Amino acid sequence: MCVNRKRPRREQLRSPPPTTQQLQADDDQLKRVRTASPTSVDQVADNQTQENGELAMAAHRDEMVAAILTITSALGLSTETLHLCVSLLDRYMEQQIIEVARLEALSISCLWIAVKFVETPTTIFDKSIKEILQRRRHSSNWTWNEILELELKVLHSLNFRIMTPTLLDVLQRKLYALNEDNQGHETDDLPFEQCQLALYFADLLLLKARSNQFSKELLVDAIWFVVSGNQIADVKPPLLEPVVLLYLAHRDNINPNHAVFKPWFALRCRYGTFLPSPWKVPYDPSCVCRVCEHVKDELAS
Repeated sequence: MCVNRKRPRREQLRSPPPTTQQLQADDDQLKRVRTASPTSVDQVADNQTQENGELAMAAHRDEMVAAILTITSALGLSTETLHLCVSLLDRYMEQQIIEVARLEALSISCLWIAVKFVETPTTIFDKSIKEILQRRRHSSNWTWNEILELELKVLHSLNFRIMTPTLLDVLQRKLYALNEDNQGHETDDLPFEQCQLALYFADLLLLKARSNQFSKELLVDAIWFVVSGNQIADVKPPLLEPVVLLYLAHRDNINPNHAVFKPWFALRCRYGTFLPSPWKVPYDPSCVCRVCEHVKDELAS
């Protein structure tokens, strides 16, 4: 049976014309890019958008460094690559004002510089580093050409001085000197767990912009003060502030209710199986994430 449905009049199908305020609001909404990329930085306040030129602050920097640590750990890149990347990022941000909207692209540019400088061509090819970084553009607000342009800006801004002593460099020199001294006195090398704890603290300090207030040598002295088994009650200036910073950062890393607990998961997966008491972190030995896979591969080799 045919049912004759009455069609609505053309006038009823038309919605009233939008006002100027509505058009402007819609345009602002379209311009507001919110990305699901793991390296994206969410807006700090609803009334501040990236398009209004919100400047990157220490909190934004710390979030981005946590993302860089996750990426490098998941790709199985060296710790030297991580520290060099963060060094380039911090040095550039000391000289230039960066908007939040550009911080992710800047971080990828610094990472790409560090990868090419530290990793071998074989590693870059076998692990498809370039292709993986390029793939991130689909969930982010930058293009690969912009990454290459930023790379050149970073190099020019730093006068092409890529290498400067990083916290890891200073720490490794100290570890080497201590091992040499032990061999001279015919004593055993430093325990493996003690070295891993020192490296854990070095990576942990990367996640805190406040650590840039101190010299690399002072930070290493603070790390070694704690690694050597000293108590915080015994610390005195100038080690007091960096040692307290270490304790507070570790406290945040083991607190499941803290905002950084989830973003810092790669740090716990990277060192969880090695850390001695009382510095153990929440760690699942059955975890099968890429970070844990690379750690198991290192142990197997």
